[in-house]
Amino acid sequence: MTTKPETKFWKRIKNKFTKITLTRVEAITPTGLPDLNAFFLDKEKRGYEFWIELKVSPGNAVKLSPGQISWHMHRFKLGAKSIIMVQTPSQRGIALYSGGRSLNLASQGLTLEPCALIPEPCDWKQLESCLINLAS
Repeated sequence: MTTKPETKFWKRIKNKFTKITLTRVEAITPTGLPDLNAFFLDKEKRGYEFWIELKVSPGNAVKLSPGQISWHMHRFKLGAKSIIMVQTPSQRGIALYSGGRSLNLASQGLTLEPCALIPEPCDWKQLESCLINLAS
């Protein structure tokens, strides 16, 4: 059985953060539910929860299902935080997009300017800091 690219991406990032706790959602889930639930405490010990959708894009296109787009847009309208994290072999890095931009990301692909782009080799502390900034 071949391992999905997003599974490999998960294995690459799962133990890299010191401030963010990641939980992978692997069961049969509602349509569009992101791959990871994330949580961290800020310096004042306030908790922040957010969701991360993992994508691997071999080219310019970022494949988001209608259910994924709907989930991210609905949560964005409610004020919740979600992030689409795209491993971009063509750009040789990890790009971060707000879930509120999921419709644009699906239509424009990687031509859409990311909120952050962490070049390879990945600086994990920088990636974690970007995630915290986007989720705060």
